[in-house]
Amino acid sequence: MQTFLELTAKYIYEKYKENISDLCIVLPSRRASFFFKTALAQAAPEPIWSPEVHAMEDFIRKLAKTDVVEPINLQLELFDLMREQDPHLDFDQFVTWAGTLLDDFSRIDQNLVDTGKLFDYLSEAKALERWDPKFLGKDVSPTLKKYFSLWDNIEKTYHNLQKRLLENKQAYTGMAFRKVAREIESIAKSPECQQFIFIGLNSLTVSEEKIIKTLLKHDKAEVLFDSDDFYMEENTPNRAGSFLRKYKSTWKLPEWRWQQNLLLTDEKEINVIGVANASMQGKLAGQLLQEIREKDKHAQVAIVLPDETLLLPVLHSIPDHIPTYNVTMGLSFKGTPLFNLVDLLFEVHLSGVTQLHDTGYKVHQYHHLSVTKLLTHPFIRRYELHLNDDPEQAKYHGMIQQVLEKMVKENKVLIRAEELLELSNHHPLFEVLFTSWRDCDDIIVSMFRLIELLREVYSHGHNTIETEYLYIFYTLVKRLDTIFDCREHKISVRSFKKFLYELIGQTRLPFSGEPISEVQIMGMLETRALDFENLIILSVNENTLPAPKRHESLMPYDVLRQFGLPTYAENEGSMAYNFYRLLQRAKRVNLLYVLPSDTYGSGEKSRFILQLQNDLALRNPRITFRDMTAAVEQEQTRKYEEDILIEKTPETIAQLKKELERGLYPSHMNMYINCSLQYYFTRIAKMQEIDEVEEQLGADQFGTIVHQVLEDFFKPHVQSGEPILAEHVEQMLQTLPAKTKAEFSKVTQGAKPERGMNYLLYKVAVEVLEKYLQKLKASDELPLYVLRLEDTLDAILPVQVNGETLQVRIAGKADRIDLTGHELRVIDYKTGKVEQNQLRIKPEDVELHFLTDAKYGKARQLWLYEYILHRTLQREPEEILRNAPHVSPPSIDPKSGIISFRNLDPGVLSSEFNFMEAIGQDFIPASEQLLSDFVNSMLDPKEPIQKTKDLDVCQWCAYRGICAR
Repeated sequence: MQTFLELTAKYIYEKYKENISDLCIVLPSRRASFFFKTALAQAAPEPIWSPEVHAMEDFIRKLAKTDVVEPINLQLELFDLMREQDPHLDFDQFVTWAGTLLDDFSRIDQNLVDTGKLFDYLSEAKALERWDPKFLGKDVSPTLKKYFSLWDNIEKTYHNLQKRLLENKQAYTGMAFRKVAREIESIAKSPECQQFIFIGLNSLTVSEEKIIKTLLKHDKAEVLFDSDDFYMEENTPNRAGSFLRKYKSTWKLPEWRWQQNLLLTDEKEINVIGVANASMQGKLAGQLLQEIREKDKHAQVAIVLPDETLLLPVLHSIPDHIPTYNVTMGLSFKGTPLFNLVDLLFEVHLSGVTQLHDTGYKVHQYHHLSVTKLLTHPFIRRYELHLNDDPEQAKYHGMIQQVLEKMVKENKVLIRAEELLELSNHHPLFEVLFTSWRDCDDIIVSMFRLIELLREVYSHGHNTIETEYLYIFYTLVKRLDTIFDCREHKISVRSFKKFLYELIGQTRLPFSGEPISEVQIMGMLETRALDFENLIILSVNENTLPAPKRHESLMPYDVLRQFGLPTYAENEGSMAYNFYRLLQRAKRVNLLYVLPSDTYGSGEKSRFILQLQNDLALRNPRITFRDMTAAVEQEQTRKYEEDILIEKTPETIAQLKKELERGLYPSHMNMYINCSLQYYFTRIAKMQEIDEVEEQLGADQFGTIVHQVLEDFFKPHVQSGEPILAEHVEQMLQTLPAKTKAEFSKVTQGAKPERGMNYLLYKVAVEVLEKYLQKLKASDELPLYVLRLEDTLDAILPVQVNGETLQVRIAGKADRIDLTGHELRVIDYKTGKVEQNQLRIKPEDVELHFLTDAKYGKARQLWLYEYILHRTLQREPEEILRNAPHVSPPSIDPKSGIISFRNLDPGVLSSEFNFMEAIGQDFIPASEQLLSDFVNSMLDPKEPIQKTKDLDVCQWCAYRGICAR
């Protein structure tokens, strides 16, 4: 296969061999320039003096003879000039669009736009004339006035910027292009270059066109294009040839070099392969590379990455037996762990809040999630290991873990910078990470100190890549330090972040490799003018190849079209040319794309694939086109047991017995009935949930607050034995909001009741408690004797199990035990909604479903409370009635009930346990029979422990992940 550069090198050598060193050769990119030099060396049979070979942008800079200023310096210069027009311009707002404005200036100059006409077109009068002439001469809205004022200021700033840069012999990129285009007549007459040769160019700007045309007019230039009949046909809708067709028809070249017919005649194998997700493409690219190299160990292969984030997956997938390959694109610094650390550090400082402290001073508080993510970053964890290994730093050992645990324990939703420093004993790392930033000087100092601390860790041992990250980041911060005067520019944290990230976005970690290796890994733009027999192109999806339709200009679309400035249509045409030109000489092409799905990186198949399938492949019978889907091949498959069964071995039964002797509570019974596996995980295996900082009040915490407020109100009456009367309830109502707020702060710790959803929940808690107390005040329950609060009642029940007597402790923690009239009640508070029909038990269901059906959970709870109350009244009536000596035990009617705070109108909800009708026994013997049956069922080795079939039970279960629910 003869590549395009080999063809041009041979042609140039044969035509200009006598004076080849006097040529100036221009190509689209530096990569293409390097490959051309190699091709020229191969074309020349003997050593020669090399001509000047440049990429287009380097060529322009050389001719312009000016310094091209860095974008960041330009933005600061631009701000100073804009402030001359608008003294109230905010720097933080300015930096959000300054980069786009400079790009617009550059495009205006590169395309030699008449700026007088352009800014006149953008003026108020012309714009209103285009939009709606009837508004001419009338007042416009303040927003529109601001818009037109901005463009007036931009016009003045554009001219002032040009003037200032020219005085200093400086330029931005577009300005350099305009300068060369303006001076090209004199450049053409200079003897510096005998002949200019432009190779493989496409999508030229107006200034580039003018430069080339002027040189052609003076017979000082030759242009060598790489085109193909397929996209050069007249009236073809294919955008790939849109620029070259225009040049061919308007430039009037003596001869068009070159146009071949490769796409429609050459034999090619095109495989289109769909993969499940973006990262899988890297793995598949490695396999395809291995297959190609197995057939031909010297095969030239290019792996092309339109999406540069796939570089690492591809590098990790290259087979070990391919020792040499060249990576041309460099690893984006944004893809490194160090950038992630810096990003988390900015997140900590930008997501924090400033609040008034009790002292009256403003304090900076950081969000717990940001702090946790920062302290668990691999670089910080590695620093902690280094710290723990240093015996001289013993007082700091385990410091980071202790801080994280303290935050969870005290539920620190927001944590003050001072607290973090105190918790760490003012360790230098915490000083660097959490000392508040006042200006960009503080940020720069923090970054330098962070680099130094991490360098201590990574400078020992084989940590070459991490050391490289730190060095590159050091150079970036150093550049900003030299550019900025933080006091003069008053740069905020957000603005500094934008500038830093802009630099980081332009920074690549270079790879060392053999530049002319047989295997090349490159970006799409780097393939310009290059050819490869074997291609593996990844991410051939819409919005990646071609790129999405983005309007990256401050100027409206109609202005861009009016003045011939590039839009997304031109960008698509340029990308289409790069794609089809790359295919011209290729023999084996693998196009990988991500299949449509909900996963990251998925999307629609690229239009380029559809064009190949429905146009090119049909017109060229020598193309073998395959549309395939990649499947993951599993070498080993394991059978998944859908159910989790735990057999009741003697050891398991012994553990269950111990648990029953410790106490069978209503919640334990309901848990076992709902899901015996959940009971096993909780009570036997003792598996605990991981504690986390709770920002929003959970349902359990909300219930705790309601319980605690009522306990605080009723406790003095338990201690004094005095009954609650209407005047006591009135006093409770007056202090209710303050009491609720105090309990709220106590329970939630760091999550304050004054913010967000917690404020709403606080108001709800006050409302439900107020409604309950109002109903209590007006009810006939008063006088109400509160006998016990948050007290555990129990009763021992001997149960025969396989000839052995087991002493089962039936227990329950009562929210309240009270006496109203002659009714002794165990009361359970529910902050959820409970209806009376949930507590009704049909007599025929008692034996069949009462101890097996989840719907009877609340009724079972009242049943157990009532049973324990009966037993306690039998055993020690004086103890339970110590605050009600006026009532004799035989006259007592023991009951259990629920107070539902979301259903207060019915009052105390209770259940009738008519066991005589159901199983022909009184309440206590019937209850003991039911409990004995339940205990025997729990200890029956024939009934394994297994997960529930009721998925509603799994909805809030902490172990649902284990059960694959």
